[in-house]
Amino acid sequence: MSDDLDDYIATLEEIDTKIHHLLRDLEDGNDLDVSLQVNAIQTLRNARSQIDPILLAFRQQQDSRTTADSDAITLQWTPTGAPPRRLIIEPATGDEGWSHRILEWDGAGWRPRNRSDIEDVAVRAPTESDHPSPTDPPRLETLRAKLHEKSSHPDPLALVFEATTTTEVAVVVAVDGELRYRQHGDSQWCQITEDELTRQLKQQGQPTLQPLSETQFNREHFMDSLHNGSESTTGP
Repeated sequence: MSDDLDDYIATLEEIDTKIHHLLRDLEDGNDLDVSLQVNAIQTLRNARSQIDPILLAFRQQQDSRTTADSDAITLQWTPTGAPPRRLIIEPATGDEGWSHRILEWDGAGWRPRNRSDIEDVAVRAPTESDHPSPTDPPRLETLRAKLHEKSSHPDPLALVFEATTTTEVAVVVAVDGELRYRQHGDSQWCQITEDELTRQLKQQGQPTLQPLSETQFNREHFMDSLHNGSESTTGP
């Protein structure tokens, strides 16, 4: 059942990704009649909304299965400029050998990156350790809700993506019911969608929640007056 669950999750993630790319192509394309284009986009969005709760339930069962298995060895870390990852070594199905899995956090759950069967597992660890037990990072859904909840506060909350070797520090805030993104050095903000926020996490790692006053920006940097009077662009 362990292998089956991994396959189910991988298949649903592949379907979800393909629908996402198809939606982007349809939204940018102009080859279809308007009514057909609108209907296709809505149908695909409905399909994704049906897939998401199933995928979430499968991921939760996968997480609970791993947590409940006392023989599983779990190591969690956060690479610089990348999402958190987990290495899980656990007994293979039928208790013959071991299974080696690497998972990556995608803002909603742990996405399998690769899996292999291994043998002759040996472990050496300190008898005393100050390292905490692995825990899930905050979900993007939770972080977005906190942004919107504090959006009218004099010092609103912001999501902060740390700089990497190729990108500057980026900040996301909620204004007028939408998420606005601005990178250090940018002359203006742009609107960012939920899907784009997930891609940003994959490119720059898990963001942290901070008061906007602790960044180099303030509320005015995300107002329409600093958008050069043009329509907002979408996506960083």
